[in-house]
Amino acid sequence: MLILTGLNICHSIRIIQQNELIFICAARKPIKMEFLTVTTPDIATERMQAELARFGKEKNISVSMLQVDWENIWRELLNVAIYRRGADIAEIGSTWLESLVAMDTLNPFSAQDIYQIGSKEVFFPAAWQNVVVTSQKDIYAIPFRADARVVFYWKDLFEKASVDASQAFLTNENMVAAFTQLQEAGIAGWVAPTNDSHNTVYDLASWVWGAGGDFLSSDGQQTIINSPEAQRGAYDFFDLLRFMPAHTEPVTNASMLDVFFTRKAAATVAGPWLLNTLKMQKGLEIEKLLPLLGTALLPGPSFVGGTLLVSWKHGHYPTEAVELISSLSSSEFQAEYCRVSGLLPVRQNLWSREFIESSEHLSTFHQALQKGRGIPPTALWGMIEDRLAKMIATVWQDMYAVKNLGKPIDRLDEIIAKRFEIFATRLNMTLSSSSS
Repeated sequence: MLILTGLNICHSIRIIQQNELIFICAARKPIKMEFLTVTTPDIATERMQAELARFGKEKNISVSMLQVDWENIWRELLNVAIYRRGADIAEIGSTWLESLVAMDTLNPFSAQDIYQIGSKEVFFPAAWQNVVVTSQKDIYAIPFRADARVVFYWKDLFEKASVDASQAFLTNENMVAAFTQLQEAGIAGWVAPTNDSHNTVYDLASWVWGAGGDFLSSDGQQTIINSPEAQRGAYDFFDLLRFMPAHTEPVTNASMLDVFFTRKAAATVAGPWLLNTLKMQKGLEIEKLLPLLGTALLPGPSFVGGTLLVSWKHGHYPTEAVELISSLSSSEFQAEYCRVSGLLPVRQNLWSREFIESSEHLSTFHQALQKGRGIPPTALWGMIEDRLAKMIATVWQDMYAVKNLGKPIDRLDEIIAKRFEIFATRLNMTLSSSSS
């Protein structure tokens, strides 16, 4: 009797007897992989699970998904990076790449990988800017979903105050004039977060960039947020506090949305996720509200962020990881997944005329993606972002202390100059010591 065994590790064994010959066939054990991603609405989660199942069936790979909400996913990513175990691929925030690259935890994508997924010309320049680490020659991430900041406003409130919304946001001067007219009609023109929130950094960015300023020097070695241009843009941004509804506590992201959704303010700045959030509100007549919601570009370049896909160096299946990222980055999957997940496609070819005309808001977002800017992967950006958010919150607190809401802010230029100078001095000391 002759017994032949397969070479693969046994997952299940089938014995086939044919005369005196017995074959012991070992079926290949499916590869097990994990995808760490951010929590999405149920409909988007179901679509992602279906794609992972389709990919797994085709490749004989079992792909599980671990979802973590935005508030906690950075901590989870750090755990994977530090302990070198866990997910094989991950979806990360666009501004987190440099920190993970510096920890030597990610696999670079080869030229062949990038060709398979799509060259940089496939993506919006602002989205591709988010994956170019200036200190490295290699590419360590692929753009996945985009977020662009725009103005949302209630059309009927602008009409009630006889304000031409098509002109209201072309310049900062136009915004002030429009909000003044709304205020005179008894309508609060603006609401934005004033607490310690990273969102405020990216809201402020449009005003800083629009005035010719920036957060960091071109080499990333020092902050230039205290430049005259940056301070001028910041002045215009903070000055909008006088058009916000009266409040005694700092405005959080959640309370900002509540104020805007209940129409206690006529305009705010947010990303495409605002639309999905509005649709999920209970107790509001959503079908009546949605036609009243308009969008417009900010006076300065929009911040373009979003998410990226990365492959962890500790993973045992780098080839399969690239194949999965290629599948998730495909035009076919992106077209549907971005629609149900509340962010925007990063592939330019998906922005067909038919797609743009499918929603009145998409034209504004398309322009924002074309004209906006990302934050290039920068060493220590996580720390810089955190300190910026705290400094911005401190400026708001100083403003509360010296004025009554609804009136021009006394000594705003002095407050900004003081806080920005202190911030720049301390941060530049940190950046200098880290680069030496």
